[in-house]
Amino acid sequence: MNFGQNKSTKAPFKNRRLRPCHIDYTDERLWEPSYLRAKCKELSLEEEYQRYQIRLMISNLSVFYVLLIFLSLSFLAVELIFVERIEGMYVDIMSRQLSFVVVMILLSVNFCENFVNRHRWVMVFSSALSAYIVLIGDLAHNTYHYYAGGWQLNAQFDVFVLCMIYMFMPIPSIRGAALLATSVSLTYITFFLTYLLSVKAPSVGSYDDISVDILHNLGFNMMGIFFRVMNETMVRASFLDRHQFIMEEKWLRHALLQESMLLDSILPPQIAKPIQDSIKNKIKQNENEFDRFGSGGSWRRETFMAIQIHPDVSILYADLVNYTHLTTTLTVENLVKVLHDLYGRFDMAASTFNVQRIKFLGDCYYCVAGLTTPDPDHAKCAVSLGISMIANIQEVRAERKLDIDMRIGVHSGSLLAGVIGEAKLQYDIWGADVEIANRLESTGRPGFVHVSGRTLSNLNPSDYTIMSGTEAAQSDPLLESMSTYLLTDHVYRNSVGSTIEGVLSATSLDIKPVESVRMHPPARLSMTKELHEEFQNMPVGGFDFHSPCCRRASNEKTKREVGLFCAAFKDKSLEWNYLHQPDFILKSSVLLAWGIGCCLIYIQVVTVTFACTVCIVVDLIAFLFLTSLLCIAWYKKFCWWKTGGNEFKWHSKYSCTVFHLFEKIQHSATMRICVYFLIIISYYSVISLIMINCDRDLFELSYIESKLFHYEMDPDICFHPWSFTNMISLILGISYTFARIPFALKIFVSGCEAIAFMLIVVFQFSFNFQHSATTIPFMRAEVAHCLRVCMMLATMYAKERHSEFNTKINYKLNVDLQSKQKAADVTNQSIIILLNNILPSHVGQF
Repeated sequence: MNFGQNKSTKAPFKNRRLRPCHIDYTDERLWEPSYLRAKCKELSLEEEYQRYQIRLMISNLSVFYVLLIFLSLSFLAVELIFVERIEGMYVDIMSRQLSFVVVMILLSVNFCENFVNRHRWVMVFSSALSAYIVLIGDLAHNTYHYYAGGWQLNAQFDVFVLCMIYMFMPIPSIRGAALLATSVSLTYITFFLTYLLSVKAPSVGSYDDISVDILHNLGFNMMGIFFRVMNETMVRASFLDRHQFIMEEKWLRHALLQESMLLDSILPPQIAKPIQDSIKNKIKQNENEFDRFGSGGSWRRETFMAIQIHPDVSILYADLVNYTHLTTTLTVENLVKVLHDLYGRFDMAASTFNVQRIKFLGDCYYCVAGLTTPDPDHAKCAVSLGISMIANIQEVRAERKLDIDMRIGVHSGSLLAGVIGEAKLQYDIWGADVEIANRLESTGRPGFVHVSGRTLSNLNPSDYTIMSGTEAAQSDPLLESMSTYLLTDHVYRNSVGSTIEGVLSATSLDIKPVESVRMHPPARLSMTKELHEEFQNMPVGGFDFHSPCCRRASNEKTKREVGLFCAAFKDKSLEWNYLHQPDFILKSSVLLAWGIGCCLIYIQVVTVTFACTVCIVVDLIAFLFLTSLLCIAWYKKFCWWKTGGNEFKWHSKYSCTVFHLFEKIQHSATMRICVYFLIIISYYSVISLIMINCDRDLFELSYIESKLFHYEMDPDICFHPWSFTNMISLILGISYTFARIPFALKIFVSGCEAIAFMLIVVFQFSFNFQHSATTIPFMRAEVAHCLRVCMMLATMYAKERHSEFNTKINYKLNVDLQSKQKAADVTNQSIIILLNNILPSHVGQF
């Protein structure tokens, strides 16, 4: 399961024929909010996710602080420049600035991460209180100026409060945020309704105005809920992605350590490393031809002959006395247990005395001291090991009541060691001194270490009891020309290896057929401190208000990977790969686009009250386009739901055509951008009807006559300016909500929309906007309209830039983890290949 990379394994779309097919909902299922929540609970990650979510909300809050300060200063500058009687507005300015300061003070408690983790209700309470402070301040401002100066002001922060609740407030629950935002919207609607009924008698036009206001609020609430749901989906997916990568990396490290230890026990590192490096290089060069290096077979086309000369070592040969008798008196299972017990003790003792075991063949065991690293005490190490082996076998003989003993020979000198072979690699030692050690063992006496004079010269004689060599050695053609000696300790030496942790006793050894002990996939590892620290290091973006010494170094490093303004990767190839990932939440974006489109169409229909054939055609085309796109996007989900998740059910060729069409859109960045532009164009085709059907000259004449002759003009002559402004704000919001669309493109599109709106306000319909309601007394209404759109633009940019940053940084970290996994996997493959070329394949796999 991989949430972050989304590499689809589906066949190319151009190769799919028009024919019945099975539904493949695997990838989309991984992005279902219900599935992600269930997966977090299944992996016992919900509490860890909640902590990470709180960190993210705190980072959102830091962005909100900067945004609020920016908006506060912007409002102050606009008022100082555009308000005609600024001397009467000082109280308003001070009250608004004070309300912003109170909001910041209230929310500052949420920066105490440990405190809000223990008392999570504080986040909800402080958020609700802050939202209502802004709301009450806004409504109190309008009410005061209505009764004090007769100003009919439009709400200034109705949209902003909804945006701050959904996008920045630290409310963990989506339901809690929706309830708070709904209550805010109802409060504004109730206030607007009360105001509307107080200034004129109820009429059809009044009800239309109320319905338009309701639709505006509904649209912004839908957009906010979508943002919260999609944000949780993206965050949970990234969180689970990170968990998967960390666990896989941890398991690979563990497997690599185990396999490296196994390899080091078979080959000395100075021999194994060059061969392993050669295999790794060939794996990297032949990634597309991995069959040649498959772990299931040997590397038959490569021949290794790595030979090294070791001029000063000691060779130990050991042989089990009465081994033949054991094979005839013990069952095979008991014989294997005895040998495992003995050789396990010998291996641990060899490790203790820094002696490299070469191999054992049945009852023969031989090893070399001073092989892996030069050691001036190699003779002492070899002899000490031999004495320990004798002590070990005496313990086993007493415990099991077996007539067995050990015959050991040790000789010091030089040898050749290395790996040879083609079908199978074999590490071994050769040389005259190796043969001498072998003869010393075969001519030795059970219970003693038989050494040559050269070996004895490297020892301290006072440490041992020394006797003359055996008669068999004196008559041996290879040994007759040299002196040999039998050594033992002055006192009985405790065995080394019998109590060392890690050696299985015979009773704990479980004999099973090879087929039953093949490697199985690792079980899910439990949550560890290491995993918790990795989650703590996950970046959250935003502004870090800690002092530089207290900031996470990892966050500072990752922030440099992403550009400042457009949040694009500085690595162009990384940006390209990110943008060309499939968008598996596209159907949710299409659903929101359809809902916003319906709101815009309804507002346009209510605004243009007279018969308009062009309007009907354009509205119908826009609605059919959005509905068709919605059906294409959700048809696969509907079929999957209808069949109860049965992916083996056959679907008709027409259904499969729809499936494949939407999959193509999901997987193609170009097609997603085209769909994005078509949706935006359909929106503007709808609201352009409002402007086309507005007779500016008639509106100006009617307005002037209504003022001269004191009558109420017909409001249906032209569009309502604030309805138009709120429609533009909705489109600005939807322009930022599509995922996997280049952020720079979103900035460009939204910037063009804002500039076009300002041109319409200032030039084309300046009279209409100038004579609409303002938001601040003595400030021109067109400035208030532009201020509303600019505030929406800044809010959406701040929100989306922060979300884009977090998504991209998590993607970058996942890519880095994948690179580490790939390197570890190559190393793992090289070790497996090497082991399979040394051991039988079924043993290497085990």
